[in-house]
Amino acid sequence: MIVKNWMRKNPDTISSDLSAKEAMILFEKNRLPFMAVVDNGKFRGLIARRDLTEAASWAIATQDIYEVQYFNEKLKVKDIMVRKPVTLSVDDTVETALEKGKQFGRSFLPVMDGETFVGSLSNRDFSHALSQLLGSAEGLHGVSIELNGDSKVTIKKILEDIFIMGLEIKGLFTLKNPDSGAKRLIIRFEAKCLKKIVSLIEEKGYNLIEVTKHKE
Repeated sequence: MIVKNWMRKNPDTISSDLSAKEAMILFEKNRLPFMAVVDNGKFRGLIARRDLTEAASWAIATQDIYEVQYFNEKLKVKDIMVRKPVTLSVDDTVETALEKGKQFGRSFLPVMDGETFVGSLSNRDFSHALSQLLGSAEGLHGVSIELNGDSKVTIKKILEDIFIMGLEIKGLFTLKNPDSGAKRLIIRFEAKCLKKIVSLIEEKGYNLIEVTKHKE
């Protein structure tokens, strides 16, 4: 999976000369946690909604009219933004994005094509991708089967049995048990009679860990 194929293209940006007060209004309007700072097509940095909120809270807490006035009229995005933040290349893998996010504690990463800002990847995007894998929007049923022995052989056998059952598979992937490290096969599918499918899987002797039923 390459970043350019999964990133959020043409995300909202903000000018470095915008006042902190105007920036807060823009953040509230767009309901975003972060925005890239771009001036005349040039990427300058990154600003977080949290940093603006903290600056505003500090100004109010001082109970000094001049500090509040400074925040409202003189403090700029360029005074608060993070310069030279951690970024991704359009040619990086999504795995690299996850590693960088974990390593640097970032939930939002700007994506660059050379010197040009072209998109972003954030925890919100990863959550959306996971939701698609799980078929949340499609209302799919699901089962998780722990794999024993040679996982390749087991998966092949499971799929052969499932196709015989006539299931329409919509999602298929493996994850490791966080405790034992054993692989689990996660299947999302459409079926009119979930109970019958579950019974058939159990009859085959597979280690069925969980069943997820779509609530209509």
